[in-house]
Amino acid sequence: MTPIRGPRPLAIRVFAAAFLAAALLRLVRGLEDLALAETVLAVHAPWFAWDRDWTIVALSAEFTIALIPLTWIYLFAAPFARWLVLGFGALRLVFLDPAALAGPVLVAVAMASLLTPQAARWFARQPEPEEDGPAVFE
Repeated sequence: MTPIRGPRPLAIRVFAAAFLAAALLRLVRGLEDLALAETVLAVHAPWFAWDRDWTIVALSAEFTIALIPLTWIYLFAAPFARWLVLGFGALRLVFLDPAALAGPVLVAVAMASLLTPQAARWFARQPEPEEDGPAVFE
């Protein structure tokens, strides 16, 4: 994949900021209360022997995995990543936890920014051939 050159439209920058903030918030909330995070993981994967260390590994892995579609969208304007984020984001909103609205609201903002006309133009762009060294990201 060739990175897209030039400045990102506002919708893509809003998406990136909101999506990163949501992923970071989930990581921080999990690390702040490891016992609760371990309990949640044990409910979702009861076959695994969760402990403090594995909970930290799982929270870190989830954060890292969230960075993959963010990179695909922000750096490469990959349309499939747009639909991947929209699909999984919608699925996550279905299981909304009323006590924790900040994360889902950020996910909703991130998803909505991917559906703007600016984002559509961004995903329709074709990468320019590299002529003078590495791409510059703004």
